[in-house]
Amino acid sequence: MSRTAVALLVLLVAAPPSSAFAAGKKKAAPTQTSRKSTESKPAEQQPAAPAPTETKPAETRPADAPVQQSEEPDMDFDLLEPSPAAESPRLVDPALEKAIATRRTMLTVHQGLGLATLTTLAATIVVGQLHFNDRYRGGGDTGRFDAWHTGLVIGSSSLFAGTGLLGLFAPTPFKKELRLDTITLHKVFVSLATAGMLTQVVLGLVTGSQEGKLSQVDLATAHQVVGYATLGAVGAGALMIVF
Repeated sequence: MSRTAVALLVLLVAAPPSSAFAAGKKKAAPTQTSRKSTESKPAEQQPAAPAPTETKPAETRPADAPVQQSEEPDMDFDLLEPSPAAESPRLVDPALEKAIATRRTMLTVHQGLGLATLTTLAATIVVGQLHFNDRYRGGGDTGRFDAWHTGLVIGSSSLFAGTGLLGLFAPTPFKKELRLDTITLHKVFVSLATAGMLTQVVLGLVTGSQEGKLSQVDLATAHQVVGYATLGAVGAGALMIVF
């Protein structure tokens, strides 16, 4: 064999181990690379540890320290805006104020005299009934109730007239509409009582002028009946004011 053939044989025998070594080296290189990447990846994914925070000690409040209360909202406010008429001062009419005060005083006295009239008229009716029995029903016609009856008639008539004048001339500063109420009923009953009082006075004078005649008894009876009706009207009128 020549030297050239020997050299080729040597190269052929030595070639496979070297290529296998190279291939194994190439396979080992990716394995090491993947291992290194696997070992380094968890290190990168781990979050950084938080920095330690300083904790402040809790503030302690003394036992006798006053408790701070929260301020309550101010509830003093107007839901509606004040109108200009409410803010402007009200003008007072002196004449109107005087008329109102005068009316109040006169009607107060009117009520007091009305109750006094009712009491006096009731006494007049009682004494008048006794006087009627004494003269016309077998009482002996003694005339013992004559003076009492005359005095009570004058007193009750004067009180009735004065009471009516106070109510009639009391000033009316405000216009009133006509409606059915206690004041209207009071005026109706007082009007009936006024007619009754006038009738009583006329019948009393006529009865006294018929002394000794048969018609005197009939006139005295009519005088008595009208007296009771007048007392009822005055009582009803007073009832409307009191209640």
